[in-house]
Amino acid sequence: MAAAAVMARDPAGQISLIAATGLSVDQPFRVASISKMIAAAGFLPLAMREGLDLDADVSPLLGFSLRHPLWPETPITARMLLSHTSGLRNGSSYPVPLGHTLAEAFQPGARHYDAGGWFGPAAHGPGTWFAYADVNFALIAQLIERLSGLRFDLYMRRALFEPLGLDIGYNWSGVSVAKRAKAAPGLRWINGRWTAQVDAVVPPYPLTTLSHAPQTPDLKVEDYRPGDNGFLFSPQGGLRLSLSDMDRLAQVFAEGGRSHGKSVLPASALQMMQTRAWTLDLAASNGDTDEGVFQSYGLGVQTPTGRPGPGGDAFFGPDTANWRGHLGDAYGWMTGLFWNIKDRRTLVWAVNGMPETGRPPGLRSSLTAPEEALVDRALAALG
Repeated sequence: MAAAAVMARDPAGQISLIAATGLSVDQPFRVASISKMIAAAGFLPLAMREGLDLDADVSPLLGFSLRHPLWPETPITARMLLSHTSGLRNGSSYPVPLGHTLAEAFQPGARHYDAGGWFGPAAHGPGTWFAYADVNFALIAQLIERLSGLRFDLYMRRALFEPLGLDIGYNWSGVSVAKRAKAAPGLRWINGRWTAQVDAVVPPYPLTTLSHAPQTPDLKVEDYRPGDNGFLFSPQGGLRLSLSDMDRLAQVFAEGGRSHGKSVLPASALQMMQTRAWTLDLAASNGDTDEGVFQSYGLGVQTPTGRPGPGGDAFFGPDTANWRGHLGDAYGWMTGLFWNIKDRRTLVWAVNGMPETGRPPGLRSSLTAPEEALVDRALAALG
């Protein structure tokens, strides 16, 4: 590994462990799919305030018809998007770039329709099958923009990051000059050396990292109209923050959405997030587990069942079913942000340098060996 770090807190919120090598706990990096959980924490309070029915068709709010072509009569809902049961997949045009609209991925004949590549097979219809797909959270970000009238990155800053005093942001949006200067790139060992996969160059403040179409390389973020393309700020994986920031967020979740005695995330929204919405049926398969990593899922939150064994999700031992959070895996980074809903312990970690394939497997769960080593060290410190 190029770097690894872990932090853990006991039920009283006191630090039980800080350990790091090759990475300081205040260096920001691309946290990968934990970004989805934080996006959900922004979306649900907004949806509640606006009276959005999580089980209603999202098409009217999105501004285009979102339908699986093999299930045209079945509405796709916000609950399906949040729980990865929408029947959607990532098409070959992923991610839809600046200047193009996300609607073009779902309209037959449009430039990003990808011959229907954004949809799963007929047997995996909306609401019936779990399949982890980033596009679900691009659509959640688009719903945030439609409901709030703000760009996703600006909404998240106003709704969550600023109230918590966090110098973090999606695709570097809003992250300070000083914080950017400490950025840690995602690395992989290629041809005998550590090679940056992401954040080799960080955009100068206040610019952001954006995906451009080859035909329009000069478009700027100011050219974007909120509500057109939820992929723009990478809600699925593009949040930049440090391990200390992850620790802070874990504390907020563990404390029921409160920070220093003040509610920043309604307890009812957090309860919806951390309640199981889908669970793997071992007798009759109802989802893709990604080699055992996903066996139960809430609304933007992993809700592990505690199934033991190398292909199981007992990440934290016998009381794993009491833990909630999310894993991340992209560009060499493997991350975790979890809290215990019974005793308020928290655990966050980051590993840098993981290969795309051929990873050392864990011995007791579907985590990799380096992740298990960090988790076990933290659990030992927590007692």
